[in-house]
Amino acid sequence: MGFFFKMKPLLLAILAGIVLYTGAVSEYPWTFDNDLLGGPDFWGLLNKHWRMCTMGQMQSPVNIDPSKLFYDAGLSPIAIDNNVVEAELHNTGQLPVLTINDSLILSKNINISGGPGSPYKYRLHKVIIHFGRTIDGEKGSEHTVDFVRFPAEVQLIAYNTDLYTNFTEAMTQPRGLLAIAVIVDIRDVTNTELRKLTVASQSVTYKDSKTILKKFNVHGLLPKTTNYVTYEGSLTFPGCYETVTWVIMNNPIYITKEDLQIWNDLQQTEFKQPNPVFMFPNYRPLKTLNGRLLRTNIKVKYKRMAAHSCSSNVYLDMGYQANPTRSHHKRHASDENEPNAAFSVEKLDTRADILNNMESFDYL
Repeated sequence: MGFFFKMKPLLLAILAGIVLYTGAVSEYPWTFDNDLLGGPDFWGLLNKHWRMCTMGQMQSPVNIDPSKLFYDAGLSPIAIDNNVVEAELHNTGQLPVLTINDSLILSKNINISGGPGSPYKYRLHKVIIHFGRTIDGEKGSEHTVDFVRFPAEVQLIAYNTDLYTNFTEAMTQPRGLLAIAVIVDIRDVTNTELRKLTVASQSVTYKDSKTILKKFNVHGLLPKTTNYVTYEGSLTFPGCYETVTWVIMNNPIYITKEDLQIWNDLQQTEFKQPNPVFMFPNYRPLKTLNGRLLRTNIKVKYKRMAAHSCSSNVYLDMGYQANPTRSHHKRHASDENEPNAAFSVEKLDTRADILNNMESFDYL
């Protein structure tokens, strides 16, 4: 690994030269593995249309820092149609992608309005699942909260139907996409619709395999909350277009350890082989905010906290804490991948301790 990091600048230069002078790697297979030439650090060099992956200043995913949230009273709840639709689950080799059949009549589509996407209306087109290597305890959510990464993340990606005719057009254009990120945590029962996806994933083990879900209720993937954090960002896969309004829901949905392990069976290989290449992990490293606002409709109120209380009080009230007594690792570096980033472990107080210290002080 150390040798790779020493050679990385040279590899970047070589790859850039290949792209510039021959265009030979315009179709080079990309991956989430940064140990390979097709990894996230190289995406911007693999294809001229992917330059934002390297040059962009509004890239995703990001860390949600509770101390930097800006309360915006103008953020309305998000309205999502509760329709049952037909969808296709596809193993692309890099990601499991559920594509909604949005060519049906309007009443059978899933339209999204309100929230930071206003005044436009969006139509759900894709659902993408990100996860880590569960056998090693690696967690795979793309967005983090106070640098805490969660077991998985489900992303609902919709396109602007007021301005654009289809997803392909919208993804490269201003205000083109709205992406709703749902954190997935561990519990003893799996969310019903996530369970349907998990079972369907067993039919798409190998790259380019597909299966049809005749009746799928995407609305069932949403947690029971109207609270969220939002920011302006990008797609988290090539070409990283900075056309996405992100919405990170305030509460998680749940999956069992056993069901999460099933997602780890997905492979990048096209058929059964003695040494298969698995899809996990499939999340992009964190990107810096570069001055972007983290807006929220969560109005948190606190008074003086006891000396022993956790400094990350907003994190507790934000709803991601499935077990308020567990420890979490808080990273105090601006870049998650910085080699010398320091960790400190802090014991979280119980939710009751936090609630007992609340009064009418607005956290902005």
